[in-house]
Amino acid sequence: MGAVFLCDDMQLYRRVAVKFLKNVEVDSGGRDRFWTEARAIARLSHPNIVTIYRVGQVRTIPYLASEFVEGKSLDKRTLPVPLKELLHIALGIAQGLAVAHRHGILHRDLKPANIMLTASGDVKILDFG
Repeated sequence: MGAVFLCDDMQLYRRVAVKFLKNVEVDSGGRDRFWTEARAIARLSHPNIVTIYRVGQVRTIPYLASEFVEGKSLDKRTLPVPLKELLHIALGIAQGLAVAHRHGILHRDLKPANIMLTASGDVKILDFG
């Protein structure tokens, strides 16, 4: 759905992930849905949900700037996963989704590639779609 770049926030001196969306026309209903969903997700604050810092548009292309999560996605995790780690991952996903659901937000693309496992072992849900 888009391209993600690792960038430096020059004002706040932090690394951010910037996702530019493809196929969202500025004049279309897709743009309005993008802004509505981005604002809703940006209001979420939970350790298991990636933080959205900014949304915007460059020319006609919308973008999201979010927390950069260093680690690897769940789909890159070697198998089998030990039971204790598996339970930790499942609990992190469930807690993050529960917060989103309480705010009326559904994850439209939940899959292993959208779950990040940080270097310190935390679980982060990305890309709500």
